[in-house]
Amino acid sequence: MPLDTLQVKALNDAVNGYAFPTAHFDFTTHTPVVGLSMTELETRIRQQLLSASVSDVKDGLSNVLYWGFAQMGGLALVRVERFRSAVTDAQLEQASALFTKHRRPALYDIARLKLPQFSKVSFVSKIRMYLDPAESATLDRQIMQMHQVHSDTVLAAIKEDATSIPTSVVNSHAYERWCERLADIARGYLPGARVVDIERGLFQMIQSGSAKEAAGILRSA
Repeated sequence: MPLDTLQVKALNDAVNGYAFPTAHFDFTTHTPVVGLSMTELETRIRQQLLSASVSDVKDGLSNVLYWGFAQMGGLALVRVERFRSAVTDAQLEQASALFTKHRRPALYDIARLKLPQFSKVSFVSKIRMYLDPAESATLDRQIMQMHQVHSDTVLAAIKEDATSIPTSVVNSHAYERWCERLADIARGYLPGARVVDIERGLFQMIQSGSAKEAAGILRSA
């Protein structure tokens, strides 16, 4: 059953109302960067991830963590410092090679780099999203709340454990189908929207207490 007018409006409003903090950190001056738009944040992190400098790649990965933990207070810098103190130049060089060679590397290939703090789908998918927001999304346990409402969506292919979403080959393939589903919704109902925009709209609905409505959109679209 296709979406009705109210569902399309709810999704569009949520896409436009997406309000996750645009947290970014300047590791040269050791200060937070404030006032960025989401587009500016995406551009900065993508440039860092695709830089030929391993130092820039390190900063880009650090900023993926910093942004991802933005709503959790001081935990963001704790996780960032754990990453920065543990990651090796060899890992950063391998990451740089993967990111520049593949526009949309598989989650499983990113996970095989064994980057500290990037073992589960939640943050591995954030790397992929920043590399290619037009055709990639994030996937975490908040998104999986829709599966709890409707168990017959594309999210049914995702295999969770008690506390996280492991980055297995199965989940890597299932993530690609999740991105394809979001692309279908964009083409069908919000032309011009990117895959990440649709995911963010659904995320915004979940965070606003409308997980049931978000799940209905995902199921019906």
